[in-house]
Amino acid sequence: MRKILLMTVLVTLMLVSRTSAQVDAHFTQYYAHPLWLNPALTGVNDGYYRVTANYRYQWPSIYSPFTTKGISGDMAVSDAFAVGLTVLSQTTGDGGYYYNNGYLSVSYKARLTEYKIISGGFQVGMLNRGIDPGKFQYGNQYNPLVGYDPTIPSNEQFMRNNATAVDGSLGLVYFDAEPDKAMNAFFGVSIYHPTQPRNQFLANGNNNKIPMRYAVHGGMRMRMSDRVDLTPHAVLLKQGDASEITGGLSLNMQLQEGTDFLLGTTYRLNDAVAPNIGIHLNGLTIGFSYDINMSKMKTASSGNGGYELSISFIGRRKITDAKFVCPRL
Repeated sequence: MRKILLMTVLVTLMLVSRTSAQVDAHFTQYYAHPLWLNPALTGVNDGYYRVTANYRYQWPSIYSPFTTKGISGDMAVSDAFAVGLTVLSQTTGDGGYYYNNGYLSVSYKARLTEYKIISGGFQVGMLNRGIDPGKFQYGNQYNPLVGYDPTIPSNEQFMRNNATAVDGSLGLVYFDAEPDKAMNAFFGVSIYHPTQPRNQFLANGNNNKIPMRYAVHGGMRMRMSDRVDLTPHAVLLKQGDASEITGGLSLNMQLQEGTDFLLGTTYRLNDAVAPNIGIHLNGLTIGFSYDINMSKMKTASSGNGGYELSISFIGRRKITDAKFVCPRL
């Protein structure tokens, strides 16, 4: 019964909801996948190029957990312009649902003053989603004597099993790059799916419209000593009727030249708390976080919200720009 209930909820939320409460994949370490958060973060780093990879395994204790994988790369092509490419894939454990997208990113950085910088960016790409109705279990296929009975017809009619649409995003980011300042603030806004692509799955004519995803994010790097930085950060995500508020704290401790130890935690309001740990080695950053579920979902998930691994590498310039302070977490 629990498996049937969970699958029914997941299908309802992701695929055939008649409301607009439909949410994209999300990451606990959201700043570790910058092109997912804001296209204006393209090229915003203290190197020549950056490559990132993220892996998220969500709700491992339920019948069909989510797996989310993302890779991206971006690089500066001049002092002002940068380009990037990002690809994301999300699937359920049994493959009954998949979500793929790929975007080309372009950004432009303008200096308001010598150290205060604003970056604007956009993405253009493709969004593809698909389902395999034969792998779903529906509430009306529940037999009180034997449980789930696949011989009972679901009576669901699907117009198509996959849909592809042109998609994109827009964003702005501001950050203070003064190197010797005690506090460096950064914040940004972004909009994804501005054209609200339509994915029509149901045969009854209801259009499964993807609502726009809005993000407001920011933080402040505070220099506690020559070796320790403390960064409070937060993000507000809203898509359709759903919203997510996340706040966190990140500690960056320099162990030696080129080697930093990272420690922190994030809290998603009414959802989960996620401690995280990481290390930074000469441009390579590895982070690991674990979500402890605190919402009503914790009964089914046994409190296991999931884990997430992030890896990024920044290729340094031959001559480092001493003026630049990267809003990296």
